[in-house]
Amino acid sequence: MNTPAVSRNLNNSKERHRSSGTVMLNSRIVVEKEKFVSTGTLTYVEGDILEIEMSEYKAFELGDAVKLTIYSPGGFYPFESTVVAKDQGAVMVIIPPQHLSRFAEKREHPRVEVSQKGALVSYRNEDGSWQVPEGQIPLIVKNISLSGIGFIIEEPVELDRDALVQLHLDLGFSMHCRAEIIRTEPVEFGCYYGAHFDELAADKANSLRAFILKKQVETHFAQKREE
Repeated sequence: MNTPAVSRNLNNSKERHRSSGTVMLNSRIVVEKEKFVSTGTLTYVEGDILEIEMSEYKAFELGDAVKLTIYSPGGFYPFESTVVAKDQGAVMVIIPPQHLSRFAEKREHPRVEVSQKGALVSYRNEDGSWQVPEGQIPLIVKNISLSGIGFIIEEPVELDRDALVQLHLDLGFSMHCRAEIIRTEPVEFGCYYGAHFDELAADKANSLRAFILKKQVETHFAQKREE
């Protein structure tokens, strides 16, 4: 399969170009799958996903294995990936972990805005003992990332900064977790708490990552349609 002419101009210095610089937005991308090659433009990077705007997006399906070659001012970077979403004029693919450091615009743990139910199960007092309320205290999850969570509790609860809490979250799947309060802020209906997750187990982290990816894609495409 022939590659674009730009790659032939770089053949004598491949390793140098692959190891220098970072990938920038608006870089050109060649996207290959079996018996088909197209080109597009890098238009969005967040966490471990990237968006490619391209006219031939309909040729790709969810789950397609693809080979990408990104041509950026810092060099060119080939890697393999999978199509995880597509919308009018664009497809989204996963960035392999070993390539994440290449992307200048990425955020390590993207935070998504949500409105999900949950409950405060227990919290740790200053003396180190755990307080278990009579019945779980309802909460609303307002935002979430792999590293932390923001939620609102309407009922009066004495949760100070640095308090540890046990939470039960309904994210389309059931998730129990422990978090440390790092921020409190009175709001119109109750109190907003920002918290950092405390040692998420691998299975929970994987489920949460999938949830965040889905919400991230939905939010991004919805915002594009409104523009």
